[in-house]
Amino acid sequence: MRPKKMTKWSRFKIKILNLFIVDGPDGDRSRGKLLEPYLRACGKNFKLGSQAFIFNPKGLVVGDNVYIGFNSYLGQGEIELEDEVLIGNFVSITASNHLMKGNSFRFGGYKGEKIRIGYGTWIGALSSITAGVSIGKSCLVAAGSVVTNSFEDGQVIGGVPAKVIGNMYDYKKKYE
Repeated sequence: MRPKKMTKWSRFKIKILNLFIVDGPDGDRSRGKLLEPYLRACGKNFKLGSQAFIFNPKGLVVGDNVYIGFNSYLGQGEIELEDEVLIGNFVSITASNHLMKGNSFRFGGYKGEKIRIGYGTWIGALSSITAGVSIGKSCLVAAGSVVTNSFEDGQVIGGVPAKVIGNMYDYKKKYE
């Protein structure tokens, strides 16, 4: 099934309806349901925190049980969130970069590069994921990280720019 086209009117209508949706798990699910028809693909139980903004819903593929946190931004380009991805508050995920024209980025256009975030991965608050990045399954991206490269399964990632700072198997042992 093809996604519905997101028009200025439909975006405005969703914005107005969101004013009347309560915060919390029930409201997050209601916001997810409002946006589902506009997504390229969407699994079950999609939840969207209040004031989260999806710039290009037709480029977003969402698996089952995905949560996008309060005030997060998913920008231009193709983004795939596999099952059980958890995105913290104030996260920016943008699958395109500005290009230069002359000596300026202002009118240079953009180049899209797909982002993929693997099954069960948690993106910590205030993190940024840039174009072309692929993050494996069961990863943890530390809060405030800037992810500019791809990472394998089971990594704990952090820093600016982000690098491997541990692995999930040690993390699990510590907290089990």
